[in-house]
Amino acid sequence: MTNTYERVSLWALIYFIGRTLILFLRQAVNLIPLAVVIVTGGDQLRLVILWLLATGLPTLIVVHAVASWWCFRYRADAHTLHVREGILKRTQLTLDYDRIQLADIRQPWYFRPFGQSILGVESAGSDGKEVELAGLSYDRAESLRQAMMQHKENAQGLAAIDSPADDFRVDIDSSVAGFRLTLPLSELVRYGLMHNPVLLALPVVAYPLSQLDFIDDWVIPRVEGLVTLIERGGGVLQTTLLWGGGVLAVLALLVVASVLLSIVRYYGFTLTVTGQRYQTRAGLLSIVTRSFQYVRLQRLVWSQGIIARAMGRRSLRIDQTGRPDTMQQAKKFFVPILNAEREAGIKQQLRLTDANWQSVHPASMILPWLMTTSALTLLVALLTSWSLEWVLGSLLLICPGVALLVWASWRLRAVYVDDNWIALRRGMIGQQQSWIPAYKMQTLRIRQGPWLRLWGTSALQVLSAGGRETIAWLPVAQIEALQSRLTKCTAVYQGRWM
Repeated sequence: MTNTYERVSLWALIYFIGRTLILFLRQAVNLIPLAVVIVTGGDQLRLVILWLLATGLPTLIVVHAVASWWCFRYRADAHTLHVREGILKRTQLTLDYDRIQLADIRQPWYFRPFGQSILGVESAGSDGKEVELAGLSYDRAESLRQAMMQHKENAQGLAAIDSPADDFRVDIDSSVAGFRLTLPLSELVRYGLMHNPVLLALPVVAYPLSQLDFIDDWVIPRVEGLVTLIERGGGVLQTTLLWGGGVLAVLALLVVASVLLSIVRYYGFTLTVTGQRYQTRAGLLSIVTRSFQYVRLQRLVWSQGIIARAMGRRSLRIDQTGRPDTMQQAKKFFVPILNAEREAGIKQQLRLTDANWQSVHPASMILPWLMTTSALTLLVALLTSWSLEWVLGSLLLICPGVALLVWASWRLRAVYVDDNWIALRRGMIGQQQSWIPAYKMQTLRIRQGPWLRLWGTSALQVLSAGGRETIAWLPVAQIEALQSRLTKCTAVYQGRWM
């Protein structure tokens, strides 16, 4: 630790150039008037403007990045991190170690050859990282992160002595120390098959392709040729096999791309538990180290899609805030894939009990069945110009089909509550479980509309630091008892929430 402000390494200029470039791209909308001038201003003016952009814009980006690096200073003492930055408008941020929510170290591919890294620190109540210290050696970044985490653990140890609570909720004893979990390459391949983000790119790619001549000049003629061949009855098998092989080849490429992306992101994934501290380290090109403390756990989310269920695997996300939006998913503490053995080991570390799941009232299936059946029947009626034969025929398929799907969803919908956890299970083909500490409740509200009242049931809305959940379709007396139980758990708990 030092009492003087330090400047990050000169290699951090790479980071600042990238950050400046992103800033300029975000402000590109302000150049729309200039684009109008380029289009309408004539060849000579257009040439001058394009030349100025080609030479002046890169120069401006580099100058701005150098100035940002020069003005960026930091100082780390025993309790706080101080950061000064800004070229014209100078800002200073003071971050107490007690407020740190997440600290991670990233070694991007452009820093690894030079032994540099980025220390990212996210504080309680922020939407993202408040501080990123780029251009630190890995040893320096690790020593800062260790000092921050050690300060928090010492402070929490004193708090536990001053405000006693039961051992489960506050004290993480030596039984959870020394736990280590690694994911072999074969598991990362399975994760790439389970979660195929490359498929999400298809709608994005489809639109620009539709604006080109590719569809009109290549796809449509071949589809028309295929239709002609089928109508003439010639070469049907050969053409079908050819097109089928093409589709399978495209799908195979997408699967391979997904697997490679999984390996690049999670290669060498290692989870270690020491005392209250959980830490992961993973990455092939860019290595990311993330850590959090058990006391800050707000929600556990176990997810299992249809492919994962067939493989007998699950994924685990640990939330420390109640904002599980897609923009923040990459910053969550995440274990990509777990088999039954590894899942049992991490459940033991997280103090999860074996859930005795309770199903909700069967009447919860009625409204979803009626609404889905009515919507599909109306759609068929509109498409067939209200043909009675088509509507009646479709009902013979829609009614049992929707009933089967609604029943499958109801069968997996269940609740479990004890003195330490609230757990909710939902799904249809796959499954998702949310586990929330029962002693971290912020709001408990009972709701009972006419439909719930008709069946003698009620709903409990639960708002915690981990987000909002609803426990519905349980008997009124049980919901009231559950509210009282959770209120008592929260009232008697004297440990730290964050």
